[in-house]
Amino acid sequence: MLTRAEIQRFPKAELHCHLDGSIRPHTLRQIARGQNMEIESNLMELTRKMVGPADGKNLADYLKTFDFVLPYLQTAPALKRAAYDVMEQAEQDGVRYLELRFAPTLSTAGELSVIDAIEAVATGIAEAEAVYQIHGNILVCGMRTDDEAMVEQVFATAADLHDQVAGVDLAGPEAPDFVNQYQAPLNLIVTGQQVGLTLHAGECGCAQNIWDAVQAGSTRIGHGIAAHGNHRLEKLLQQRQICIEGCPTSNVQTRALPTRSAYPLQRWLSQGQRLCINTDNRTVSDTTLTEEYFGLAQTNGLTREQLLQCNLNAVQASFASHELKQQLINEMTMWASN
Repeated sequence: MLTRAEIQRFPKAELHCHLDGSIRPHTLRQIARGQNMEIESNLMELTRKMVGPADGKNLADYLKTFDFVLPYLQTAPALKRAAYDVMEQAEQDGVRYLELRFAPTLSTAGELSVIDAIEAVATGIAEAEAVYQIHGNILVCGMRTDDEAMVEQVFATAADLHDQVAGVDLAGPEAPDFVNQYQAPLNLIVTGQQVGLTLHAGECGCAQNIWDAVQAGSTRIGHGIAAHGNHRLEKLLQQRQICIEGCPTSNVQTRALPTRSAYPLQRWLSQGQRLCINTDNRTVSDTTLTEEYFGLAQTNGLTREQLLQCNLNAVQASFASHELKQQLINEMTMWASN
């Protein structure tokens, strides 16, 4: 069986990681103190507030944890520090490529604009790249709690900043038929082709949302757990080579799955489904990418070959440049051949 140390050393790629859900508690405390904001001085108590509830009932319960963090992320230095922190964590986790997603509108309660927020995160990523052996890209999230006009404005800004933004997403509470409520911003991205499109869909039992997301032009699906066992939908995902951004620990926390062992890893890989594994939120889910893969090795029979395949899937489905993709693939295959 794969060991934790083997997995940690493997040069991994992660496509689904939220900035605000992945900041380390001690870093958030530094951010707060730098702004003269009150925050728990006891690190254990602070951690308790930032980790998702063990007895949560659904996705809505899971998302409540973010409300505590967001007031501290309303300045450029805070966002820059947060992005650097998550990149640093990922590099220590053996991640060589990270797509970091966040919703810039959630950081505009103060003086920041959407552009300011994106540029601050881009600066934090660039500073981490200069120090560590890791590459990062930004995914900008539109919030499904915002109306279509607001999301279209955010997506248009992201497309204009395509030198700093690699892709866009829709995130937040998932309601049935959400894709059809955002046709204009989705069409803007698909027709413009300046940045990639991935969508959270089927995170909480809404299989039709996955179907709609694919038909709308999304090349990846965040979570997608509702596709499990839906033969027609699984066939569509395979035929279109749509990558599922799997997040096993998060799916258990939101009660989309009863246990990690219920995750359809072997079913999807044996069917030829393009699947990659992710943390979703390192702090809220109290996890790392190494732990996600190690858990799947323990309970779902993940093999060394499947570890490689999932990471190759991630690179191939990523919004990285062709040159960077080839560099990452070479590094991964070289590791596997040793």
